[in-house]
Amino acid sequence: MNHAQLRAFHAVAENGGFSAAAKALGLTQPAITLQVQALEQRYNAKLFIRRGRHTEITSSGQMLLSLSKRIFSLEKEAHILLSSLEKLEAGALKISASSSLVSLPILSKFQEKYPAINLSFSVAAPAQLEANILDYQIDIAFQEHPPTNTRLFTSKLYDEPLKLAVSTKHPWAARTSVAASELQDLRVIFPFSNDIKQQQPSHWANHITFDKEKIMKLENKELGREAVANNLGVSLFTERETNSDRRIQLIDIEGKSLKAAVYMACLKEKIESRIIASFFETAESE
Repeated sequence: MNHAQLRAFHAVAENGGFSAAAKALGLTQPAITLQVQALEQRYNAKLFIRRGRHTEITSSGQMLLSLSKRIFSLEKEAHILLSSLEKLEAGALKISASSSLVSLPILSKFQEKYPAINLSFSVAAPAQLEANILDYQIDIAFQEHPPTNTRLFTSKLYDEPLKLAVSTKHPWAARTSVAASELQDLRVIFPFSNDIKQQQPSHWANHITFDKEKIMKLENKELGREAVANNLGVSLFTERETNSDRRIQLIDIEGKSLKAAVYMACLKEKIESRIIASFFETAESE
């Protein structure tokens, strides 16, 4: 396959038109048009539908785009690797997580070790993380369950006990342990999306009885931790997730062995990338 033709196609698909593609590649619009036409003619495939100034990608074009994303992503990684063989002196990583409580300290450690690497971070719904990796929108994801797609490489970072988290202003703040049965009368904070309980049968919310009228539902653990610290209710967190917050007291739960895990995932084809491999090594040394 002609590399220039594929790059022209990819630029048109990613930028939404021939003029934008020409600008992105530093070429003329006629040159881009000729390259795409040559690709279409060679394989007798219609990749775009042109409606005046508007360009629409066909279903065949969409399938080719998913492949070209992988090709040019690997090409970019190869360039980065060869350009910084001795040291990680350039490059970028896109990282996402359902919660920043565990992931941001790892990003900080990696940035301190490799200051020339440009890191970007986003928070996404747990169900969206794997899809974002597979679509090349992010490089690495932190999630609370093992990946389900066989194209993904995973590393289990933590599997730590959950404890009852209460504000230091809470009447139970001086206690060292509580029975699980005592929790049903408390106002409890659920710091996760509604689909978590169905997706993760082992999640703590499925193993403790609560008064449904006293549940406060929040979107993520960051909000949940702040709500606990401000004495709006109690919740379950690991010591790592509370990060020694002096406003929060952790209490053992008697008769329950509940844990929370954190996994890191990336595409298997990317694990040989020096940047990604170094990030995994940094995280695993925590």
